Amino acid sequence: MLPVLFALLLQVSGPVSSALPAPTAPGQDPPVVYSGRARRIDVRAPRLNDTVTIDGALDEPVWQRASVLTDFTSYSPVDGRPAQDAIEVRVWYAPDALYVGIRAFAPPGTVRATLAERDRIASDDWIALHLDTFLDRRRSFVFAVNPFGVQADGMRTEMSAGPGVSRGALQAVDLSQDYVWQSKGRTLDDGFMVEIRIPFKSIRFQAGGSQDWGMQIVRQTQRTGYQDTWAPASRTMQSFAPQAGALRGMTGMKRGLVLDLTPTSITSTSGTRSITGNNTGWRRGTRGEAGGDIRWGITSNFTVNATANPDFSQVETDVGQIPGDVRFANFFPELRPFFVEGSEQFDAPNRLVNTRSIVQPLGALKLTGKIPRTDIGLLTALDAATGTGDDRANPLFTIVRLRRDLGTESTAGIVFTDRSVGRRFNRVAGFDTRLQFKKTYSVEARYAASLTGDGNRDSTQRFGTLWEGNVGSSGRGYGFRYSVQGFSPGFQTQSGFVNRVDFTKLQINQRVTFFGARGGWWDQRQHFFTGSTLWTYDAFARREAPLETSLSLDNSMTLRGGWKVSITPDLQLIDFDPRRYASYAVPSASGRDTVAFTTSAQQVTSSTALIVNTPQWRRVGATITATTGTEPEFFETGTVRRRDLEAQVDVRPSTQVRIGALLRYQRFIRARDGSLFSTQVVPRLRLEYQFSRALFLRFVGQMESRDRSALRDPATERPLLRRAANGTYTPLSARKSLLGRGDVLVSYLPSPGTVVYLGYGTGVDATETMRPIDVQRTTDGAFVKFSYLYRVRSTSR
Repeated sequence: MLPVLFALLLQVSGPVSSALPAPTAPGQDPPVVYSGRARRIDVRAPRLNDTVTIDGALDEPVWQRASVLTDFTSYSPVDGRPAQDAIEVRVWYAPDALYVGIRAFAPPGTVRATLAERDRIASDDWIALHLDTFLDRRRSFVFAVNPFGVQADGMRTEMSAGPGVSRGALQAVDLSQDYVWQSKGRTLDDGFMVEIRIPFKSIRFQAGGSQDWGMQIVRQTQRTGYQDTWAPASRTMQSFAPQAGALRGMTGMKRGLVLDLTPTSITSTSGTRSITGNNTGWRRGTRGEAGGDIRWGITSNFTVNATANPDFSQVETDVGQIPGDVRFANFFPELRPFFVEGSEQFDAPNRLVNTRSIVQPLGALKLTGKIPRTDIGLLTALDAATGTGDDRANPLFTIVRLRRDLGTESTAGIVFTDRSVGRRFNRVAGFDTRLQFKKTYSVEARYAASLTGDGNRDSTQRFGTLWEGNVGSSGRGYGFRYSVQGFSPGFQTQSGFVNRVDFTKLQINQRVTFFGARGGWWDQRQHFFTGSTLWTYDAFARREAPLETSLSLDNSMTLRGGWKVSITPDLQLIDFDPRRYASYAVPSASGRDTVAFTTSAQQVTSSTALIVNTPQWRRVGATITATTGTEPEFFETGTVRRRDLEAQVDVRPSTQVRIGALLRYQRFIRARDGSLFSTQVVPRLRLEYQFSRALFLRFVGQMESRDRSALRDPATERPLLRRAANGTYTPLSARKSLLGRGDVLVSYLPSPGTVVYLGYGTGVDATETMRPIDVQRTTDGAFVKFSYLYRVRSTSR
């Protein structure tokens, strides 16, 4: 074992080469050139019975017979201009795979590249290939590479780009999905070169002997901050995918048998510090688990996945969050490979499907695919039992998602989820549609109903609904969206994630965008106005005054060279819902009794946020966010003055080393008397050393300090009390904590599914003194995980 590990540690990237495509042989027809700017975007790539070595050198003769894609156009932050740097992309296919060769040009010394971990190339130069294999203009497989060929991959849908995010950016791609493909790249004196092979058995595509796929290529250049596309894309249009080009007339594609087996083994040991009297000891335990995944491609467009004992493989703590509204839970994304693959088939509005609600499944089975114009996703899972009584039963999940393509860009879908535990159940059924017309306008409508039973025959089942409608436009210089949304008090989803119910909300968004002159000191300026009003669900029906009103104006500017600056003033008018504080009380004036707590009158607050993003320079990039002003405080129903600072820096001293530092700081001061209400500080350090593309060492350390004073009634300054279920009152006293965690991981990941993890993590606590020097170790654990992707070979190509 030691010699193997030693050999892995010595892996380094290959030597720099300047190999170019070989010249066209005498008598051989020159390759067909497809100019994006000339809108020659229907590509007839040649089918060749040939293979190449994926080494990042396009020197085999077959590359001279490939179709050549060139003449890119800028898309973000300004669209419609010729790309500043030239690029040629060569495309051909064999019976079993698609081959792509990239030759990107750049001024000497300006290429940004690191030997990064998979999916962590956003701060490098990168090129992404979007393949719409069903030609439905709604979702695409994305294969992205940096100049060294380091991979980032995932699925992009038209709903994945949030406000302020370029539709062509990697941030608009769900990078949690990983596919098996090959790539190799190298930097050159005047740019870089990458070679790619994408096996057809790694992706899904439409049935039929002749294939037409949508295709778009996006290039990100960190030196300028620009994104360029091969098929010209306009920011005027509502959707990005319909503006792509196409691969036409592909035939004779053979996937063979698609059967992947991924056994997994995990051995872990953990310890917890225990104190009994004056004695301090450790309780330790060791356990081993085995599981695995099976992927079977029934046809080119349908896949069955099965799993037993899937694990999160989450070997570092989530970043400590400082939530803006403490009343609601935070959302964390799915990480388990079984649930991640094909997750776009289960996309449902309002997060009605959230597979992290399946906590520790014993086994699960799903079917994903597409018949003409209809997406299908079926999932069933048996979760581990928890608790006692009826909770000893295993929760059974059933999730169904169907979505129908309407016209060229519109959709309509239904969703059904069921979670049953013994006699208890929660069922949700919903309908949604998105209609797009005239290229820039869209209308959305959604409705869902839930039914929840607690298992008692004499109790009433709980019914609830959600509904939503919006209309909008996303023009190049002006856009808008108007929406209305309602969640009734009884709505509940135990298979999804909804962190707030009992409200009706109206919202208005208006956007104005200006573009700078070519070569000027700024590229784009945007003003985004948001106004929202929120009522309790019944108050809206009774036409009562709203509970919350907020107004904000995001003023952002993209400067030449990749700088981004944003200033956002915000105004809020907040009334506190007395029902949320029904269990609160305060001591009477005599101190011998308690009286009901009365919430404060409406609070009017205002704040301003400043965000500065630096360019991604060769060695460093940073983001700083600062917020100051006042905001409502929901513990005491008062107003606090807030001071927030978040600084994040990513340092790359070499192509193999990354140092990420993060500091989050927040301080609340009571506006009524200037006393300290709370402080929260989260420093975090992430160190990575990448021995090779497959092997890395990572350390993550984090401390989290929280200090909140005892709660007081703003009107009387007497202590706030909370009534327990037995009728007794407990003061809401001060709370302090100083907790930390450190994680070390050695990972060997030569391809998705095949991985060796060696990890150790420990938790520390210094709450007693609130001094970092006094930390004491409270938990620790070590683990070894091994999984291997075995791809069953077919007997024929």
